Amino acid sequence: MADRNDTEAGAARRAETTPGALPTAVSAAAYGPLVRLRKRMVDAMVARRARRAEAVLRANGPLWELMTEAAAGTAVTGASYSDYLTLYEQVRAFRPREILECGTGISTVVLAYALMENAAEDGGEPGRVTSMEDDRGWFETASARLPEAVRGVVDLIHSPKVDGFYKCFRGVQYESLPDRPFDFVFSDGPDRHSPVNGDKLFNLDLIHVVRNSDRPVRAVVDNHYLTFYILQKVFGVALARYSVSHKLMFVGPVTRDDVRFLRKESFLPDLRLFSTTELKLRMARQDEVEG
Repeated sequence: MADRNDTEAGAARRAETTPGALPTAVSAAAYGPLVRLRKRMVDAMVARRARRAEAVLRANGPLWELMTEAAAGTAVTGASYSDYLTLYEQVRAFRPREILECGTGISTVVLAYALMENAAEDGGEPGRVTSMEDDRGWFETASARLPEAVRGVVDLIHSPKVDGFYKCFRGVQYESLPDRPFDFVFSDGPDRHSPVNGDKLFNLDLIHVVRNSDRPVRAVVDNHYLTFYILQKVFGVALARYSVSHKLMFVGPVTRDDVRFLRKESFLPDLRLFSTTELKLRMARQDEVEG
């Protein structure tokens, strides 16, 4: 979920932060000196990006006011200033028309405002943000706090989460995702714990969107390494690129032809007679197999 408040359900799953705050740092004490050095360098990159992002967002007075209005009276969690700036820049650069946001929050306002700025420059209608949310309490809070200035381009939808599958991968997805020609996705929800048994899974909706799309899709995926791992398996590393400084994954442009599947299982190249065998997962597109 993008920026939900600490409802009773949400509080049990995530620590409270202020809007735009960086996620709590993971301790590197258990790692060697090179890993700890790498972490310090990464933390410095992320902090620089966050400072710049806040400055740029504050300089955009109308957008900053709308973000502040949406955050007022809530203890929001999740996305950072860096995330907000990334989403704003992506929408302004690539001019999508149908945006799917998986996880409602302040990011909803940022996406909608970027669409409106595009429309003001290009003429015509601004498009639409379809914002999905699985937590009923946060959905109602976000709906009440959504600024009037962006309501015309936002469709807020509450949908429970369910377990779902793609090939051998089990994930969580929204039960009722509208059939719309999405060309940009911000994937930060639903909450990744299985409603069946509580297992922590990955977010599945982006894969379904691409499989059903007749047009290229771009996506930004929030900081969750299991989701990153599976998206790289499904789309390949070249089309699912992780950014260290952003702590986000950038996917696309991808089409249904880029969605890969598990090849006929053959682990013969992995077998080692005198060392530990590591079995690898091999996936490919249809044209790669035929070729």
